[in-house]
Amino acid sequence: MDYRDLTVERRTLERGGSVGRIVIDRPNQLNALRMTVTDRELICALDSFEAEDDMRAVILTGAGDRAFCTGWDLSLIEDSSIPALEGLIRANTELFLKIWHLRQPVIAAVNGHAVGTGAAIALAADLTVVSETARLAEPEIRHGALSPFLILPFLTHAKAAHSFYYTGDALDAQAMHRLGLANAVVPPEALADEAMRVAARLALVPPWALQMKKRSLRAAYEAMGFGTAIRHHALADTLVIGGDFPEQRALLDILEKQGMRAFLQARDGPFRDMAPPDSESGRS
Repeated sequence: MDYRDLTVERRTLERGGSVGRIVIDRPNQLNALRMTVTDRELICALDSFEAEDDMRAVILTGAGDRAFCTGWDLSLIEDSSIPALEGLIRANTELFLKIWHLRQPVIAAVNGHAVGTGAAIALAADLTVVSETARLAEPEIRHGALSPFLILPFLTHAKAAHSFYYTGDALDAQAMHRLGLANAVVPPEALADEAMRVAARLALVPPWALQMKKRSLRAAYEAMGFGTAIRHHALADTLVIGGDFPEQRALLDILEKQGMRAFLQARDGPFRDMAPPDSESGRS
């Protein structure tokens, strides 16, 4: 397949097997995804790696050093009916679940900002390595939407999940590591090598044993209610986005008429103004 928004590579390991590497390659747009284009390409690339018997692990990252992925390219999203919105959100969830259930382990190498859908992609991976400049954020609630993938209750403690989802405040690399959302924090120039080192170590494990362990872990999350929570949340997200609330309309009107900078200031400025001294949200 000829990818328009991705760079897809394979690396053969000295001890046998291969590692796949998928790079979201839209650095001028901070690796924002094009709805129904980039997400479909990601699923296609993951499908191709999953079908390879010698594929041991897959690395997901973004081009450049400013962003892993900043979610959907809002400049390309138009008004949609409720049924259309539901279809788009289901497609979004399909991407996260593809990563979550992929036969091989997935490693997210987070280089800079991971926002909205980008944050969900990073969190859906089995392992996450972040650069010191990484920032994880799901600010959607501030403009009348919900987190795209309700996964934090299964990954970290309740109070941290509530704060992250209720306020839209960002987490820096050290906070991600402290909350168990990142396996390692490394300098930006070491990120690619560290992700490959982690993949090569996974490749030392007999592949079928590793893949069965991943399946068992996913079954444990399912027993805890993972699937039910994801389905209910996707429906709630559809209803909230389609609700056409006054606060929603006001912010989207600013985006349309004044541009992204004004939109972000209107959305995030009050949260910065009311942040506790020296808090992470005060520095976002």
